[in-house]
Amino acid sequence: MAQDEFSDISLNVQTSPVTYQVLRKEKALKRHHEEEKESYTRKKKMHEEDLNVNESDSEKPRGRISSLFGNNPDIPVFAHRVVKPVLEPLFSSQNFGDLPIHPFTVSNLEQNLGLTKLTTVQQKTIPLLLEGKDAFVRSQTGSGKTLVYALPVVEMLQKIRPKLARSDGVQAVVVVPTRELALQTYECFVKLVKSFTWLVPGYLVGGEKRKAEKARLRKGITILVGTPGRLLDHVQHTKALRLDRVCWLVLDEADRLLDMGYEKDIANFIEALNSQQQTESSLQTVLLSATLTSAVEKLAGLTLRSPVFVDAASDVPAEDLVIPQSLTQFYIVTPAKLRLVTLSAFIIWKCQMSEQKKMLVFCATQDMVDYITELMSSVVGQSYDVEFFKLHGSMTQKERTDVFKTFRSADSGVLLCTDVAARGLDLPRVNWIVQFTAPASPSDYVHRVGRTARVGTSGAALLFLTPSELQFLRQLEDRRIRLQEETMERCLKKLQDLGNSSSVEVAATALQCQFENAVLERKELHTLACKAYVSWVRFYASYKKEARTAFNFKQVHLGHYAKSFALRDPPSVVGGIGKKYRPRASQDKRGSASAKRRGYSTTKHLETPEFSSGLNPIRKKRRKGKL
Repeated sequence: MAQDEFSDISLNVQTSPVTYQVLRKEKALKRHHEEEKESYTRKKKMHEEDLNVNESDSEKPRGRISSLFGNNPDIPVFAHRVVKPVLEPLFSSQNFGDLPIHPFTVSNLEQNLGLTKLTTVQQKTIPLLLEGKDAFVRSQTGSGKTLVYALPVVEMLQKIRPKLARSDGVQAVVVVPTRELALQTYECFVKLVKSFTWLVPGYLVGGEKRKAEKARLRKGITILVGTPGRLLDHVQHTKALRLDRVCWLVLDEADRLLDMGYEKDIANFIEALNSQQQTESSLQTVLLSATLTSAVEKLAGLTLRSPVFVDAASDVPAEDLVIPQSLTQFYIVTPAKLRLVTLSAFIIWKCQMSEQKKMLVFCATQDMVDYITELMSSVVGQSYDVEFFKLHGSMTQKERTDVFKTFRSADSGVLLCTDVAARGLDLPRVNWIVQFTAPASPSDYVHRVGRTARVGTSGAALLFLTPSELQFLRQLEDRRIRLQEETMERCLKKLQDLGNSSSVEVAATALQCQFENAVLERKELHTLACKAYVSWVRFYASYKKEARTAFNFKQVHLGHYAKSFALRDPPSVVGGIGKKYRPRASQDKRGSASAKRRGYSTTKHLETPEFSSGLNPIRKKRRKGKL
């Protein structure tokens, strides 16, 4: 009889074929268990070698230890170019008292706003606007562009005699891209009209109740600030909003207004405004932007009549970007697995060991903001007494307004946000701008870092990059922006010093274990983590073609990035966990109840664009006879 791999099984004449098959299966099962045991032992040994942590170390965290410092890519040395930054003088030699404006306005600016000197862009633009000219203004972020148009608007309207009354309707319209910027601009006008109480500012933004807004419009508003979608909605459906007497039109943050589908809304609003004008020459228009693009130039051609182009840095080419001189810029290169602990170490370092306790952290998606805010609050916030806030486009208007006002008045705290907070917002005493997810372009980088170092104050910015993303530094240098390097080791060393750990590896691993254990123990936090990871993967895969030299999805190690979300699940599993169950239209109530019993959500997932107007989408009626 031929010998096989189970030749050690004795087979005699009395052994039945069935018994022989049973013995074969038992032997195969035994060998399989032995192979699994050997494989487990081998993997455990490799795991311990990656950790490089002493078994006898008394500080070794309990439970499973995350392998943070093994199998990471080397951090290459980046060869910086010699870059001369663009210098745009912020302040001029002129005072507000030198302008032909009302003395009450000068004293109001000094006493209530603490302003005496004009910035360069204000000195160049305000006299032109007071002469009644249209203007196209380009200046660095944080240079006081709001006052560039707000001051002439108030000055010209207060001169009208007989004095304007509420019944005279809207005289000036200011269009801005976000709700927070609309609220901030409205508050600026409220301060400026303090001496001219017959001028009434108001604002219209998505998320507010239309009924309350209509009531305000019926009472009368002199200076109206709003977002494009909501303004257009009231123009089309609210009879109380008349535009026939509008003499000022301001388009602030024009480049952002043209993004996110606002171009059509703006065109329709301008068309409605022009159609209601009593005389064609009665409208004075101002367009402002920190960056100059072809789309902005096209918009200027459509809205401005014989405009004066004002550039605070007139000798600077359009392709170069201007950064405030009082801003200090850094970048930090971390392997993907160490991103979360490095960010946490930096926050702890600045909020616990320095006076720079107020910062913004930019993330790629709304799901990332929700998850990291919850995770940081439960781990870092409780252990190190740091308060975390969040801001993104899918929050209710009340939540957004409350967070905006609370964080603005706070002396310390960390605001995690999307690019909804990247334009125009003036948040006092912000010390650090941290870009946890890199921006899609150098111009987006400029707008983000512009939330600090505003109007002459000092500030700092930190950009997180992985080794494969260093090419983005070259893109910044091409636009005359150069960053200094901050090391991951220095951040983690601060974490070690604060926790009295024996090594950087132990301190970082202990913190990572706290994050991972929190995710494992709380089901809702685990779900948030999966959704955040999936949304980040989709975001990273959607970088524009010109950005993929630095952000190449093919170079991303998805498993390492899953670790940066404190997930122990492999990416193939995470992709399924984060999805929501959506029943088909044919399913009945019984099917929905069954889905709920299985733990799925049957509610419709809210997907709101980051810069949405807050209006419900208009459903097109299906024509009869058409499929």
